[in-house]
Amino acid sequence: MGGTEESEAAVELGLKWLASHQHPDGHWSIHDFDSQCKGHQCTGVGSFQSDSAATGLALLAFFGAGYTHQGDKYQKPVAAGLNWLLQQQKKNGDLFNGSAEFVWFYSHGIAAIALCEAYGMTHDTKLRQPAQAALDFIVESQHPEFGGWRYKPQFESDTSVSGWQVMALKSGELAGLEVPRNVYSGVTRWLNLATSKSAQGLFAYHPSRPATLAMTAEGLLMRQYLGASRGDTDLLAGGEHLRKHLPVNAERDVYYWYYATQVMFHLQGEFWDEWNTQMRDLLVSSQRKTGDSVGSWSPDLPTEDKWSSAGGRHYTTCMNLLILE
Repeated sequence: MGGTEESEAAVELGLKWLASHQHPDGHWSIHDFDSQCKGHQCTGVGSFQSDSAATGLALLAFFGAGYTHQGDKYQKPVAAGLNWLLQQQKKNGDLFNGSAEFVWFYSHGIAAIALCEAYGMTHDTKLRQPAQAALDFIVESQHPEFGGWRYKPQFESDTSVSGWQVMALKSGELAGLEVPRNVYSGVTRWLNLATSKSAQGLFAYHPSRPATLAMTAEGLLMRQYLGASRGDTDLLAGGEHLRKHLPVNAERDVYYWYYATQVMFHLQGEFWDEWNTQMRDLLVSSQRKTGDSVGSWSPDLPTEDKWSSAGGRHYTTCMNLLILE
């Protein structure tokens, strides 16, 4: 489906870096991964403090390569990461363990995807109830009028936060967990509000703001998850817009690249061929192959990522691994 020996090798090298920067209690960190460096010092610490999000992203990178807590060479770090997440979960299903409200639902959504993927891949019975609880928390937190999610339960909506919740819901549904159908009707309401009024197939973070590449990619992926076919005219128009903005280091934004890669993969055909060829080789060539931080991606080199200071090396590496996978 478009991978190469080089891209697969890059994934393995990146996972090795992640495994070597896990904290002893099982979590990963955006703002404190460098404390786990052995014999060297990785640069690029991020400012966001959300170990739930960092751990969820790392686990998803292992799952994307087929590694679970039930076997294979990364069984121990994956099991430790999952156990740490389960220990953070509150009685209402919430997986966030930090204090900064604006990263709360990003963090819960990402961690919920990880739990649902782990359950879907292994059907480990001890994961079913926690994964279902994480989904129930998302459902209960949906804004009753706008249909999306933002920083805290039933508080406004934005396309960015909503996308992570929709991915968690879809992952849970595919794993055999319960997702009420009306929750997707709410998401459709939000997407209709966030759709650009001046250009077909484009989306904005909020109806009060202009459409952007990242939000267009995220909105399109949600449309695909809600059942839009490959021949959907809005989806095709959005896909054509993304084709005009193929990944280049001069406009580095792994958040956009992550969502657009999924959209193009689902569209297949020329959309996928053009996007994948450029995206895959760009990431393989920019990965650190020698020296300190080998296997990771710098948030600042060869150019600065849009979320460089916030997400740092851990976020950048996880997102690039997920893109390649």
